[in-house]
Amino acid sequence: MKLAIFGATGGTGRELTKQATAAGHEIQALTRSPQKLPPNDSVTAIQGNVLESDTVSATVDGADVVVCLLGRTPNNPENVVSRGTENIVDSMNKQGVKRLAVLTSMGLGASVRQVPWYVRIANVTILHDLMADKARQEEIVMGSDLDWTIVRPGGLTDGPHTDEYVQGVDVDATAGPISRADVADFLLQIVERDDYLRETPVVTTKRGVDAEFLWEQVTAVSQRLRNK
Repeated sequence: MKLAIFGATGGTGRELTKQATAAGHEIQALTRSPQKLPPNDSVTAIQGNVLESDTVSATVDGADVVVCLLGRTPNNPENVVSRGTENIVDSMNKQGVKRLAVLTSMGLGASVRQVPWYVRIANVTILHDLMADKARQEEIVMGSDLDWTIVRPGGLTDGPHTDEYVQGVDVDATAGPISRADVADFLLQIVERDDYLRETPVVTTKRGVDAEFLWEQVTAVSQRLRNK
């Protein structure tokens, strides 16, 4: 299977690229910095920006599945996630590529009930613009005719791949810490199996929130603010 990945040089993107190539899949990855991708004969780097329709089209070309892992990055507008996703959807429609998996965040849509109080406060204050951009992204995807899945993860960490996570729609789970490696594993499974078509599953864990996790989340928030 050939995957077109947008956001392959981010934490989850690197994990997905590693796991997908290990499983025998080919990757086409759009990146502004090809040198950040690990050398791998199964990975084709396409240099460019998700706001450029021609490089988005080149990345989607020939793909079986598109995976969108966009986040806010320096030197891009605040609405880069939604605008980039709109370019991706347009390119997929023009090229007849139907399968799309998108990573957003718990705290959007019905999953707002599953995040802790301090996350809700952050989402409507310091992270308001970022969450609004992701909400717009979800609207674009849901309004398309594609075979989409929107994945909403819990709090991302750099821990190992454990395969011990909770997944599903309307599951009884809160936004616990989950490693990017486990999120990548879930993403790869749903595109391989065509699971959760036109659904918005959450993926999280039932692990408790400790001081280390809270510090990681504060650091991540600080990074996002610096990237405004």
